[in-house]
Amino acid sequence: MNKINWKFYRPYRDKLIDKKNEILSKIFDKRKKNVDLDPLKINRILFLRTDGKIGDFIISSFIFREIKKHYPNIKIDIVSDKSLEDLLKLNENIDEYYIFDRKKIFEWRKVAQILRKNNYDVLFDSTEGLKYKQFYLINRVNATVNVGYNKDGYKIYNKNVRQNNTLKMVEIYKQMMKKVNIEIEDTIYDVPVSKDSERNVKKFLDENNVDEKIIALNFFGASRGRKINEDIALIIIKRLSEIYKGYRIIILDSPNDRETIYNILEKTDNKNILFFEKSRTVLDSISIIKNSDLVVSLDTAILHIAEGLNKKIMAFYGPKINKNKWRIKEEGNILIDYTEKRINDVDFEKVFDKLSYKNNLSAI
Repeated sequence: MNKINWKFYRPYRDKLIDKKNEILSKIFDKRKKNVDLDPLKINRILFLRTDGKIGDFIISSFIFREIKKHYPNIKIDIVSDKSLEDLLKLNENIDEYYIFDRKKIFEWRKVAQILRKNNYDVLFDSTEGLKYKQFYLINRVNATVNVGYNKDGYKIYNKNVRQNNTLKMVEIYKQMMKKVNIEIEDTIYDVPVSKDSERNVKKFLDENNVDEKIIALNFFGASRGRKINEDIALIIIKRLSEIYKGYRIIILDSPNDRETIYNILEKTDNKNILFFEKSRTVLDSISIIKNSDLVVSLDTAILHIAEGLNKKIMAFYGPKINKNKWRIKEEGNILIDYTEKRINDVDFEKVFDKLSYKNNLSAI
């Protein structure tokens, strides 16, 4: 029996899913009247983080701090999937957070019933792309004002910030706040640091006699096209070791890619390469980054964490990333753009040759 060619059927499957989303979304897309709110009279706000994107959450962290600073009586809630739970626990500016499994439809119903009772004045939704489950949740929560980003044509959002490919995400968040008359100036990120992770990472560094400068190295992005294979990883390790002589390189954990990490460690004979095997959450990676002198990553979440901790960064950006929106600051950092669709098609030998020629990379 011949195997099914899923690559052939995937476009048709995706079209059916899109059609299903379109039909079901219309059921819950009910028009809300336009309301102008006085922030002094806002009691409770809900932020949707149902996409569970860590980098986006880090970028938005300044919002919670600034709201609490200027409007301490406003209660701030977040609904998210499990990927943000460890970060939410440590954010003192968040009053309540609600965790659910977004893959299970009955959990959407359950969390919607809970949230509806809170009588929210404002719901903020910065997620891109809409599924009928989100429409259902927003409809059932029934906040007085729903503020969306890039939600033109949807009736359920009575306030909307239009898509602008020239604005950074920080500015988009500021515009969303302005929709309910909240002005924000200070946009420095709040990166949560766990005392337990700090203690565990310090023990790891002491056990490995690490007193040299540190490079925190992340090989893995969220999508398959941004996950580096073993051969490319070994090239990057070799070139970084040549440029930054005497530095210790710590590979950051990616639970779904541990087998690849172990294979990389087995294949390299570089004694300056370390891996914190006891790492369990993103909080451990944050503590390693906090102790590092340079962060090298192609994953935007790690890049925004490093930027929030004011670290020097070497960042890799592919063609699919909106560079205006997600790009970290260029001053003091090394930003590398590649045109290949897949990271493993990039010729990193040439990339590092060009970098060495253009920059004095060894100076940190």
